[in-house]
Amino acid sequence: MAAYLNFRLPRNRPAASLFSAHPGAVSVRRSAELQRLAEKEHYRTRMNWRKLITGIYESRHQQPGIAGKPEFHPGTSAASIADAEAALNSAMPASLRSLLLETNGVMDMMAIDGGDWFESMWLLWKIEEVVEQNRFFRTAHEEGKYERDFSHLVFFAGARTDGILFAFPVVDGVCDSRVVVWHPIMDELDDLAPSLEEFLRGWLTSTISV
Repeated sequence: MAAYLNFRLPRNRPAASLFSAHPGAVSVRRSAELQRLAEKEHYRTRMNWRKLITGIYESRHQQPGIAGKPEFHPGTSAASIADAEAALNSAMPASLRSLLLETNGVMDMMAIDGGDWFESMWLLWKIEEVVEQNRFFRTAHEEGKYERDFSHLVFFAGARTDGILFAFPVVDGVCDSRVVVWHPIMDELDDLAPSLEEFLRGWLTSTISV
């Protein structure tokens, strides 16, 4: 948890980092930090991710003969999230933190013509997969395999087509709350949704696509 707090709380920053800049810049920075803390409190006290995701599945249009449902897992620990943040040198957004604490990843399950349920794809990765995938791409950049510097992104899920991945942008070591999509074929990065919640609503109901 200490690693997360060091990323988030302004009181843990050296005084010089807060006051050496122009007062206007300091004010903007503190406002952003206060907003992130407010988002953290919102997701901690109000969001029920299992209920939200299940509700989206139940309300969306299903193709004839094809049924879908989410499969949840026991939540990860705050210590595991802190370890992941330290490994990636990036504080995760409050939304992803609260989701992982509730369910460590979400699997999309499918059944065809009333048959047995089977795993279709990861809707949201487990914390271990988040670390593994982001380490892979950051190492690939260091080895010259990709021009893009992936330390400015934290991937958390994939589209299961053309290697397309979903991520949170990283600004000054902290993930932004908005969701972006990376298209590896053209190495293009596009804004997709203003929040994880809106991403899930749009992606699961096909109102946003890649």
